[in-house]
Parts: sequence; structure tokens; C-alpha cells
Amino acid sequence: MRYFFESIRTRAYWRYALFSGEAIGKFFAVVGILYLCVDLADAFNIYKKDQYSYYGLIILVVLALMYVLSTRRPLSRVSYKIPQKDFAVEVLIGDLFKIPGEVIISTSSTFDTDMSSGLIAVTSLQGQLATNYFNGQTTEIDRQIEVSLSREQFTINDKRPGKKKEYPIGTVARVSAHSKNFYLVAMSHMDENGNASSDLKMIDEALEKLWVNLASKAEIGDIVMPLMGTGRGRVAYPRKKMIERIAQSFTDACNQRAFSNKLIIVVRPEDASKFSLNLFQVRDYLGQSLHA
Repeated sequence: MRYFFESIRTRAYWRYALFSGEAIGKFFAVVGILYLCVDLADAFNIYKKDQYSYYGLIILVVLALMYVLSTRRPLSRVSYKIPQKDFAVEVLIGDLFKIPGEVIISTSSTFDTDMSSGLIAVTSLQGQLATNYFNGQTTEIDRQIEVSLSREQFTINDKRPGKKKEYPIGTVARVSAHSKNFYLVAMSHMDENGNASSDLKMIDEALEKLWVNLASKAEIGDIVMPLMGTGRGRVAYPRKKMIERIAQSFTDACNQRAFSNKLIIVVRPEDASKFSLNLFQVRDYLGQSLHA
């Protein structure tokens, strides 16, 4: 509800609700239908246009505006199709795990999974993955990670808690459960105190390697991913700009080799409210940046 009220206070919402081509067309269509009803009422002597024409016109306009606004409520998802391309970027507010597709989850360069020690938070995406798909047990996740990373280069870091094998940023490990694939991509480093941190350079590098990894698996379905780095990655970067950064990276990769028809960027509802993320503004922003 908070997201609803924050959306209707923005210029982007009113530009979409009343001043877009679709809204204007709908307004005049409704006015035309209502005016036809007035003509019929006048013909049957129910209403006299010449007697109440001024007030009647105001009522028609108000009713038409009310109808248009009722059909232009704040959105929970927006989609932008890349001009002259066969792929699109969609941004939605919801639960990452409830959306069909190949799910991307960011992790540290050591692919830690231990929740019992508090190294990985139960509320994090990795924690939710373990809870929702592996009954809270990480043994099977660790086994699949080891298999997936068996040919990857690593270094040993004895100064940090948890796992000691440290992989390059952008390394990807795939785990599967319940006929669903999850791609864990190394996007942060964990320090000696168990705190993960990342930066824009690391995110760009991780995204670039992620697309190469996915492209090597031939064409796959929709790609579903969160706003990388803005949570426990501790990257101080506006959500709207991070969406654009991820979308631009995906678009550049698909220009070289098409491997997916859609990227779905998922924003948690609490983040949308907390950071006043407006999807109307996001759509305008994507249209300007990706089109350019």
C-alpha cells in the first residue's frame, strides 16, 4: 500500500496515467461514448443538452478522467523491448523464487553456504534457496557447487572464516532442485570478520562473465535475477541506476550472441517502498538509456 501512494505522488505516474498516448486516446474514446449516451437521453427527453450543456460537459470530463485513472493504477511490473531486437528487459516487484526461469543468485567468491554459524543469513537469497529447495540442509548444495566448480581455478585463503577456496569474481556454479536451475555467481569478497563487500567494477566483471557462462549453455529460458550488490554486497548505488546497469550489460551481451529472450530483474517489495522505486520512472529510464 505504501508503494501505491508513493507512486501516485510522482510526475512519472501522472505522465503515464493521463498524458501518454494510450491514456489520451482512452480519454477521448470514453468522452465519445458518454456523449453518445447524452444524445440518446436528449432524444428521449430524459436530459436536455441545451439547458444543462455547461454542467453536462464538466460531468463528462470528470467521468472520463475517473475511468482512465481507474485503469492506470501503479504497476508492479514493467517491460521494455529492445528496439529492433528479439529480447526484452522486465522489472517487477515480487518474490524471486516464485518467478519461472533460470534464477541468478549472487554469492561470495568462496561460495559459502553455512547458515548455522551465521556466516550466511537465513533471510538472504542463499538462505532462502537452502530453506525453500533443500529443506535447510546445505550439504547437497555444497556437493553440487563442488561438482560445478571442479574445473575452475582457485586460490587458498586461510585468513577468512568458512570455506578456504577462493574463486575469481564472475565464477558461476549451478545447482538444481525441483526441476529448477540456480546460478550462483561470485560477486563479492568476504573479509576476516565474515562481512561481504563488492563494488561496481566487481559487479560489471561478474555480469560479463555470467552472460558468457549462460551463453555457453546455448539458448536458455527467461533469466530471473535480483538487484545485484544492493543488499549484502553493500554497494552504495541507486536502485534505478543498478537496474539500468544490469539491463545494459545484458543487452550488450545479447547483441554479441542471443542466448535468452528476456531478462527479469526482481525487486523486493520492501526495497521498492523503502527506496521509493517507481516503475514508471524505471521504464522511462530504460527507454532512454537502452535506446541510446
